[in-house]
Amino acid sequence: MTRPATRLTTRPAAIARQVAIALFAAVLLGGCVTLPTDGPIVERNVTDEEDVRQASDIDARPPTAGASRTEVVAGFLDAMTAWPIQTSVAKKYLTGGAAAQWNPEQETIVYSDTLPVREVGGSVSVELTAADRLDAVGGWRGPVPANELTMGFRVTVEDGEYRIADPQDALVVPATWFQQRYRQVSLYYFDPLAQILVPEPVFVPEGDQLATSLVSGLLAGPPPLARGVVRSFLPSGLSVGLSVPVDKSGVADITLVGDAPKVTSEEAELMLAQLAWTLRQDDDITALRVTVGGFDLPLPGGASTYPVNGGQAFDPAGAGATTLLFGLTRGRLVWGTAGNLVPATGPFGDEGAGIEVAAARPDGEQVAVVDGSSRRVRVGSVRETADAPPTRTVLSGGTYARPSWDASGRLWVLERRRSGSVVWLVDGDGVRQVDVPGVTGEQAHQLIVSRDGTRLVAVLRTSRGDEVVGARVVINGRGGIARARAPYLVHAASNGRIVDMAWTSPIRVGLLTPTAPGTLSEVDVVAADGATVGVDELSTIVSGALIGLAGTPTPGPPMLAVYADRYVDIVQQDAYDAADALLTQLDYAG
Repeated sequence: MTRPATRLTTRPAAIARQVAIALFAAVLLGGCVTLPTDGPIVERNVTDEEDVRQASDIDARPPTAGASRTEVVAGFLDAMTAWPIQTSVAKKYLTGGAAAQWNPEQETIVYSDTLPVREVGGSVSVELTAADRLDAVGGWRGPVPANELTMGFRVTVEDGEYRIADPQDALVVPATWFQQRYRQVSLYYFDPLAQILVPEPVFVPEGDQLATSLVSGLLAGPPPLARGVVRSFLPSGLSVGLSVPVDKSGVADITLVGDAPKVTSEEAELMLAQLAWTLRQDDDITALRVTVGGFDLPLPGGASTYPVNGGQAFDPAGAGATTLLFGLTRGRLVWGTAGNLVPATGPFGDEGAGIEVAAARPDGEQVAVVDGSSRRVRVGSVRETADAPPTRTVLSGGTYARPSWDASGRLWVLERRRSGSVVWLVDGDGVRQVDVPGVTGEQAHQLIVSRDGTRLVAVLRTSRGDEVVGARVVINGRGGIARARAPYLVHAASNGRIVDMAWTSPIRVGLLTPTAPGTLSEVDVVAADGATVGVDELSTIVSGALIGLAGTPTPGPPMLAVYADRYVDIVQQDAYDAADALLTQLDYAG
């Protein structure tokens, strides 16, 4: 049964950008589906995605005769904004030796603004007001430290003109230019066991060369911060031919040149899965053909092309993952589709089960529940079947947050302690603590894990307000958890406390923050890698007393604002009654 939709309104994100409808769909669901372009949810910006794709060309200006030291440095910075990207003119501002050695592909620095170029004591410098850094592959590296915001240049005389002798190995561009011309996409690699694809978000230039940029990014290997976390089956030492042409039928011809080892059919399948999942982000591509070292890559079944929707067995959201909803009413487990929730037939669906929070495994067969005044974690079957394993207690004696599953069936549980949080891992019959820097020992409130098991995201309570931090997880060659790496900031809540969070795509996280408790709440969708520049963050105000947020990395199902008596599709505004009993929790599996 549906009811009239709860009124939802939007306001600009904290970074003062309104979200265009086309970009809103990409942010919310990782670019996997198309959402409606009408309705009151999102205001349309004057610059939509089509305008971004057709960003005006910029011709770089070479240095003029007799230019001063400061004019040469300013001209060099301006020349780096040439579009389409080319650095041949920028090199004219450098000495011959510097031009030969300058490597602007090593990193990208995106700055908010600059103070005027100045010359003091014979040296030339420019101060960036704020800046962020991308690595050579386009992966987000975070803000530039305050002590590195001043860029110094040694300017010397060559052939009677001032030229820069020591340029930084980076492309240095303004944020407004970057936001109009770059797009965050995912390059797909594998977990160490080659069981599931892992998306690594990177920024690539928009335009006709998107397919070439995507393949070149994959061939470069994982971004530095992901090395040791993921693996690639594309042989090293290969490069793209002149480009990746796409014919009228949408077939991309990928010619990989260089010395390549002989590829087995198993390796070919994994290579094709990486390429297909990466290239499906280009809407013009429907299939691909691959040539490696002059030989056609073998395709399954002897086909002539490989569809970009292939490789579903390695789905980063989990092959076979359910999109059913799981909730709690009167302490019992309910599940089903939107508008049709029924009690589970397993042990946790009984009246009086006393469940406080629950999390279903991605395949929907098992569920982990916290009961006993949050003092016990149990695992059991969702449905009653003859071969269902018995319910078992995996943790007890602590105070536990809602658990989180990855697609390999590993269960992650956050234990809240006054002395600092503890992260538990339940893997098969084993239970052990995992040291997660930035979470372990801190006042953590909630923790979720990505389906591929390589990324944790947690909410921390701090004196400055709640913060969301992320950490990469290293999985060893036997599928065990080796360790978690150093934390990074995903989001800082300017409005106080974050009461819930959920994956909305493999690389996006939805956050729920009450702005006026019981009256208004804010839903933010942010990049899981912490990127802020070049990513349009969704910020939506929802009215009423929300109890939670339901989201899933699987494309298709909507993100839901959850009330005790109903739940509402945040995009379409479809609302569903909670039937006879009030909800205390509702979420997708995971």
